[in-house]
Amino acid sequence: MVVYTTKVTRRKLVSVILVACIAVCSVVVAVRNQSENTVSVLDAQTAALGERALKTNEDRTALLKECGWEIEEEPVEFIEVRIPDKFDGVYGQYNEIQKRQGLDLEKYSGKRVMRYTYKISNHPSGESGVVANIIVYKNKLIAADVCSPQMNGFMHGLKEKDGNIQTGEEK
Repeated sequence: MVVYTTKVTRRKLVSVILVACIAVCSVVVAVRNQSENTVSVLDAQTAALGERALKTNEDRTALLKECGWEIEEEPVEFIEVRIPDKFDGVYGQYNEIQKRQGLDLEKYSGKRVMRYTYKISNHPSGESGVVANIIVYKNKLIAADVCSPQMNGFMHGLKEKDGNIQTGEEK
């Protein structure tokens, strides 16, 4: 009999949950056959997401609040991650979400970036454990998402709720 044990740290657990969220998102996106063209017009606020300077925690929390999210003030995790050199599968689907928000991760291929994760308490689904991820490179927002760690969870853009892009006024 062979027994294998491992220590599960919070960092590993959150990383596994994020990967699971991205995988679930790719399945949902494939099922719905969504593409970049399904969102015909981005509002000015959504297109301007990439122009945001996010130097401090206050800047990041302000962005999330402007998008209508009620969050815990401190991130549940902040970690350095590397954007892959080539996008395929899950990262390709994830980048489609970013493109709908006026962002594009392809410009940052191979770069080391910071990911900040905040717990959301007011997602329309009513699910607990929903988080917002903000990905920053040199104090500039390069990607953001809202996702559920549930097995049948979801992932969408920062200003999307139930698949539709939302402006800051529609809370």
